[in-house]
Amino acid sequence: MRPTRSVIATAIAASLALGYVLPAAAQSTDAVSAAVMASTLIGQVREAGRGVSLDGALVTVGDRQVSTDRDGSFRVSGLAPGNYRLRVDYLGYQAYESDVAIGSERGERVDVVLRSTVAADNLDRVVVHGSRDAQASALNQQRASTNYVNVVSADLLGQFPDNNIAESTQRIPGVSIERDQGEGRYVTVRGAPKEFTTVSIDGVQLANPDAGSRGVELDTIPSDVIAALEVTKALTPDMDGDAIAGNINIRTQSALDREGLTLRASLAGGKYQLGDGDNQRYNATVGNRFGADQNIGVLISGSLSKQGRFTDNVETLYQGAGAGFVPSEIQIKDYEGVRTRKGLTGRFDFRINPDHMLYLVASDANFTDREFRDNLIITLDRHVGDETAGTARATFDKELRERTYDKTIRTYNLGGEHYIGDTWKLDWQVSNSEATKTTDPRMQYIFRSTVRPQLAYDYGNYDFPSWTILGRTDAPATGVNIPEAWYGFRRLNDRYEYSEEEETALRLDLGRQQSFLGETGDIKFGVRARQRDKMFDDERYRNGSAADFAALGITMSDMLCDSTSNNFDYFLTGRRFCRDIFDKYAGQLIDSDNHVRLIPDSLTGDYSAEEDVYAGYVRLDANWGALTMIAGARYERTELEGRATQFDQDSGEALPTMTSRQYSTVLPSLHARYEFSADSILRASYSTGLNRPDFMHVAPYRILGERELDEDSDLNVRVIEEGNPLVKEAYAHSLDLSLEHYLRPLGLLSAALFYKRIDDPLFVASQDTDLGGGDTDRIIRAENGERGRIYGAELAWQQTFDMLPGAFSGLGIYANYTYAKSRAELPFDLGETELPGTSRTNYNVALTYENHKLNARLAYNYRSKFIQSFDVSNPGLNVYWDERASLDFSTSLKLGDGWSLFGEVNNIQDTRQIRFQGQRNRVLEMEGFGRSWLAGVRYQF
Repeated sequence: MRPTRSVIATAIAASLALGYVLPAAAQSTDAVSAAVMASTLIGQVREAGRGVSLDGALVTVGDRQVSTDRDGSFRVSGLAPGNYRLRVDYLGYQAYESDVAIGSERGERVDVVLRSTVAADNLDRVVVHGSRDAQASALNQQRASTNYVNVVSADLLGQFPDNNIAESTQRIPGVSIERDQGEGRYVTVRGAPKEFTTVSIDGVQLANPDAGSRGVELDTIPSDVIAALEVTKALTPDMDGDAIAGNINIRTQSALDREGLTLRASLAGGKYQLGDGDNQRYNATVGNRFGADQNIGVLISGSLSKQGRFTDNVETLYQGAGAGFVPSEIQIKDYEGVRTRKGLTGRFDFRINPDHMLYLVASDANFTDREFRDNLIITLDRHVGDETAGTARATFDKELRERTYDKTIRTYNLGGEHYIGDTWKLDWQVSNSEATKTTDPRMQYIFRSTVRPQLAYDYGNYDFPSWTILGRTDAPATGVNIPEAWYGFRRLNDRYEYSEEEETALRLDLGRQQSFLGETGDIKFGVRARQRDKMFDDERYRNGSAADFAALGITMSDMLCDSTSNNFDYFLTGRRFCRDIFDKYAGQLIDSDNHVRLIPDSLTGDYSAEEDVYAGYVRLDANWGALTMIAGARYERTELEGRATQFDQDSGEALPTMTSRQYSTVLPSLHARYEFSADSILRASYSTGLNRPDFMHVAPYRILGERELDEDSDLNVRVIEEGNPLVKEAYAHSLDLSLEHYLRPLGLLSAALFYKRIDDPLFVASQDTDLGGGDTDRIIRAENGERGRIYGAELAWQQTFDMLPGAFSGLGIYANYTYAKSRAELPFDLGETELPGTSRTNYNVALTYENHKLNARLAYNYRSKFIQSFDVSNPGLNVYWDERASLDFSTSLKLGDGWSLFGEVNNIQDTRQIRFQGQRNRVLEMEGFGRSWLAGVRYQF
């Protein structure tokens, strides 16, 4: 154990002991009431329908105002004995007022029950409107926050047909996603690179299974195991600083969030149009309260989904040629696979008394993707012509890859909340998050054509180009479905990948009331320790022996089945491989002496890293009537070590290498909130944040490629990919200004402006080194640019039209729009470019309808094009994702006694996903995945 881990272990033990000792004397609610200080008013706010706790209710006592916590509890301290007027305001619910008397000998407790504004007929009958209650919960939490936060409840997200957390976030203003085969994976906030956003569960940062990026692969986490999503776009001093764009916090469900039994379950089945694969989804949640005072909550939530997905995919790579470009490689791919998600979350809460609470949360999310990929690769050289039309010599490879990767994210979180006397509050949390990603098997058969004919290409229709083989009577008249007899065995590739990341963390926060600034306020101090370990291992093997394959007594044709490749009903490449050929034929090839480990490739891409972050902060809250302020600063100390293995090709020696770096960062922030009225709020923020480089970019690895002739320059170029331990962290100054007007009975109109100045933005850049004699090394590694900036605006409109007559009162709208623009200076004085992930325009429009039985939602999401990666040596080959829109529909029908039917349809317009190099006519990738639908039954108690 590292010495710093010993410190954390000691701190954990002390924290647990403190959590036990402080509340040890309190055993019942009656005993607690006597312990409450005379100047304190405590209570809880719930709704009348299901006894659900109301988070974010504004509670006003005299001139003091507080907001309720997630379990609906509130505490107003520092009250002199006397009579007060208690007011509770919660959007979507009828206001509550009553008189309370604070005595001189003990405090008071008041429990408040609010009734929905859509309750019909009389106050004794409550009509439950699921999505309206969900919107009310989210909007009230957002309204009560001092800094700029967007909140979306799980019930509201459940109205959208989303498969995972990444897809759920795209409904939030300023949030967009990157997709893999049509399914959301990475999250981008306000046009910033995905690495600028952190993801946490109940405040615990998630470990990341991705070996190549700090951007968390959120397709791992199902969307059915959460209570709410909180997107914080302006950091406060008590938050981790490595979130330039913001933090997405996944809040888990608690049995104490409502009275009595919690029971929900659903099952559904459907199809994917492309490939006719199954679409299955199951989830269940059960929880209850225990103990004499119903102060213990236990809740378990699980989900399972299984998707049989098929994807059409066509790619063309381009390279420079003179003053223009030519196609260099074509890949026509069929993806066929099954994606399985499993999620399990358990939460234990012990509300010992109003002053003390302990909680334990454990979550496990697993994503398995088993995939077969048929691929026809056409490599072109000796071009005559340009990028639109011409001829070239063609080399054909036909291959099948079987790949299964298994990703898991596990998080454990133990914490407590303790009030000490009438002024101090202690919060503590110890946590562990571990993520693994295993790719096994990853095997690949490759067969190469023994004929290398001339091929005429025509990219006049750049989405659907045409190819014609010239000078061969045995070739097809058009297209590339060449004779199977042309192919001979090339090689069998065998590969294994494993990545792991683990973070152990400790947080201690201590706060109390302060009276030296403002009419009322608090001061808060805290310390934080995070220790993160990362490693990646890549093992590669190959058998390229034609004799070994001949010994099998088969040809490639014997490995093909009757199904044919027919991408987009246009690209025909012949019969596809049988799916059992690895089980049948790979064993003999693997057992051969010719099946060898590729030593450099299996060593030079591996790395490990240790990153320890120690932080301390001070936060000052002050109120002057309608004005609230948060001011403070955070200090973070980062200690980093990286290890890798470099390979000397001349001596054949593996050389272990280690680097280290330490640096400190100060992160000040200032937030202001002004209430023009209870429903009109102005917020302004200045905050700072940092983005640490990806682990692989600071590890001292060095991968040497083969030296090849560059047709454009006539130089022998060797590509070298390496880490850069000296690359610096990016640092950002952020300004935010927002105006929100909350609509009665339930709705929001808001506008926000944002600006970020980024020092030392990170790029993966290349630089050529002339070695003389026509030899050049092209070194690709992470580098810092000089400065960058992101700015833009957000607009949002949510509203339920309860005021309309009759059936029209069920109408509602959920809409938001984000404009973002970025610029950054490239390394080596190579000019400016946009940052990866910046789409100028993102918007959501969802039309909703809900009455006592029917709920329907038609949702449209749009994201404009954005740059994905850079070719610094030739910006004309920068890679962009093109614009994409999706139209989805979901509906549910209540049957009574808690039962309902529901259905979803995704990608109604059958939109494709397109990447291009430089400009739209150079299509790098066109991908189609078709429509999907799902129908099922749901029960909720």
